[in-house]
Amino acid sequence: MTGPDPATALIVVDMQNDFCPGGALGVDGGDLLAPALARAAESAGTVVATRDAHPADHISFAARGGPWPPHCVVGTAGAELHPSVAGMRFDRVQDKSSDPDHETYSGFEGTGLGDYLRGRGVTRVLIGGLATDYCVRATALAAIAEGFETTILTDAVAAVEVTPGDGRRALDEMRAAGGALDRLDLLRDEAALAPILDRKAGRLHEVMGAAGRGKVVIGLSGGIDSAVAMAFAARTLGPEQVIAVRLPSRHTEQVHMDDAAASAAAAGLPESNLLTVSIDPMVDALAGARPTLRGSDIREGNASARARMIVIYDLAQEHGALVLGTENRTENLLGYFTRFGDAASDIEPITDLYKTEVRAAARVLDQPQVVLDKHPTAGLWGGQTDEDELGFTYRDADLALVAMFDLGMTPEAAAERTGVDLDVVRRVKARAEAVAWKHTVPHALPA
Repeated sequence: MTGPDPATALIVVDMQNDFCPGGALGVDGGDLLAPALARAAESAGTVVATRDAHPADHISFAARGGPWPPHCVVGTAGAELHPSVAGMRFDRVQDKSSDPDHETYSGFEGTGLGDYLRGRGVTRVLIGGLATDYCVRATALAAIAEGFETTILTDAVAAVEVTPGDGRRALDEMRAAGGALDRLDLLRDEAALAPILDRKAGRLHEVMGAAGRGKVVIGLSGGIDSAVAMAFAARTLGPEQVIAVRLPSRHTEQVHMDDAAASAAAAGLPESNLLTVSIDPMVDALAGARPTLRGSDIREGNASARARMIVIYDLAQEHGALVLGTENRTENLLGYFTRFGDAASDIEPITDLYKTEVRAAARVLDQPQVVLDKHPTAGLWGGQTDEDELGFTYRDADLALVAMFDLGMTPEAAAERTGVDLDVVRRVKARAEAVAWKHTVPHALPA
């Protein structure tokens, strides 16, 4: 997406004050989309902004039985473009939904926008803005119906989410209708993750408040996932509210114990909040009852993961705390977790972050360089590393998974988009499909 293409138009949907935080219908994160939209504009020969331009008695307003409070009323500050995008170059600002008796979400309906774009030689449109599940959705579906090759930039949109999942469902609907999903950046960097972590902090406070709990307990392995989850909770709740426990087994190397301590110190945890509990007695007891356990790395590893969670949940009960999980999106999609072991938790703060993004989040949270640099390992048996066991690097897996599972690309398209070898992409897809059953707990069998 480099260099302006005369056949490409960017449609910036409804980036108005009333749709950004602080407005009448503010969308969480709406005010943070401008950098991505500005980058997308660099590749577009035509740039269009759409705006709701409602009369004061519009049919969508609650006073007339509609679902919304008054918003984007012509002549008010709420109807103006948000300052974050107001300075962008726009070839056309397209007002819409100005008929008091007709609700319009699409930037194409009754506006002549399609003819305008065709007149400029446009055949392809990129769409970003607000909100994914309403005006972005309607504008994209209309663009597809108008015959434009349509791409929705998923890192340049934000959703209302009246019902959780509305944004994702809208993206799936647009793709099913013939639109393509893409991202300016397949994986998010520190600048993109910092505000995401801030929004997660608000949600963590909500969960803790609803549960009536003030503390969390987390198993701290010395790896990057637990370090990020712990540091995020410490920054959000306060270091004294986080209890971290190292859970060594006979396979745990001292370096992991030391790295866990360094992570806790970097996050400001009091020394008394960093505990150490060996799981060897528990695993030894199981091996005594099940002697063949020691002959299988996988069985012993699963037993170790589940033993750790028994300790963590007992600590949570003792301290009136919730259990903080450490699973990232890569491990989730690849099934690289132990059911009822490391996948067990009360709160999962990083489950939507790919492994590469977790590393970037660690930098945002000022975690030690030694943790950033180390090779990921679950430490479940001697010499084990995640990437050796998986058979590909996390970086390649992350790119392939984003392209296929978030953007809906075929393996061939994913390989072309990411530069990852097609054989690797196919192996990532095969692994994810083979372990998809692990995501349902339990598999209920209704009659």
